[in-house]
Amino acid sequence: MAKFLDKEKPGNYCGYEYDRFLTSEVGFGPRGDYYHLVLVKDGHIIAFGDEQGNYAGGIYASTEFSTDSFLKGREYIRKEYPELYEKIKDIPLAKVYKPADKAIYKPKGKAGEYAQFACNFYTGCSNDCQYCYCKRGVMSKVWSTTPRLKKCFKDKDEAIATFKKELDYYDRNGSSISTKGIFFSFTTDPLLDETGGLTVESAVYALRKRVPVQILTKRADGALRFVECLSRMLGRIDRSTHIAIGFTLTGSDELEKNASPTEARIDAMRQIHSLGIRTFASIEPLLDLQVADDIINCTLGFCDLYKVGLLSGGKQPIDVLQLSEFVPYITQKVGVSGAKVYWKKSIKDMLGGAEYHHPASVGADYDIFFYDPYGISQGPFNRFKL
Repeated sequence: MAKFLDKEKPGNYCGYEYDRFLTSEVGFGPRGDYYHLVLVKDGHIIAFGDEQGNYAGGIYASTEFSTDSFLKGREYIRKEYPELYEKIKDIPLAKVYKPADKAIYKPKGKAGEYAQFACNFYTGCSNDCQYCYCKRGVMSKVWSTTPRLKKCFKDKDEAIATFKKELDYYDRNGSSISTKGIFFSFTTDPLLDETGGLTVESAVYALRKRVPVQILTKRADGALRFVECLSRMLGRIDRSTHIAIGFTLTGSDELEKNASPTEARIDAMRQIHSLGIRTFASIEPLLDLQVADDIINCTLGFCDLYKVGLLSGGKQPIDVLQLSEFVPYITQKVGVSGAKVYWKKSIKDMLGGAEYHHPASVGADYDIFFYDPYGISQGPFNRFKL
């Protein structure tokens, strides 16, 4: 006699809460029971899935997937499992979730050079850097030296809940977030005393789902505290953990009056890199070529990637001819150390579109988490042997 399951009591399957669990005819194989299933919550179908024994199974269409995928899930049941379909045909589908980009969004314009996905919980920053682009234009209306939770969030609990839901959506819908990762943040320093809590909680959630995380900060104390929290919550951090921590290093402490001194940031980078964590330097804005050269000399050996860009708006303090000589000089130096350098679009534009081709010079899509298990490259993050 055919066996079907139809449980009308609350439960949880693969993280989906339901109050009714229906299946197709239950078969039995070497791995155990196998069947297709439908989850119902509050009188609506919320997910379709399958069970393939003790080692496989899960949800293949749900309210957190696309509308098209969800509709195809029901159509598949109709064609392949008519007995099950008869039970669910009059049960309406729940509304498919669509992210409102409150916590996670896709940066555009210049910000798009840094990341395909980014997270902003706060606006405002106590570092109070004189050159900050948030002090000008549209952002200036909401910017202050006191970080404030974005108005779209009622409180921190709602902020982290929104982040998790949006991350789950992007992760389950075939986006590049699982490989390109997520960047923190564009509208504040994510490792301030006020902002660090949400950054830690969201980063841990992302890393547990194997979504890479990149952090950019000017706070040495916040970065070390962040690493300590991650180590405690994840158990350990090593080169297999897809976390990269970057420091803005312009060498102009007088323009970054409330940030950690450059020397402290460099020391924090050294400590973090010694733990096996990827590190990068954002030399942007590029204000003085000699100072930038000094910073690079001080960080060679424990910085995996340098990102170099010009001042956003206003007159550039850099001479074009000197810049044209600086680019190949730095690229070769960085390459010999086993690191990479990304010259941002602003640099290329100032040089009239000219590019310096070298194995150490990478593009915006460079994967800092790339690992060469065959030892072809100079170091764990180099794709080429010079």
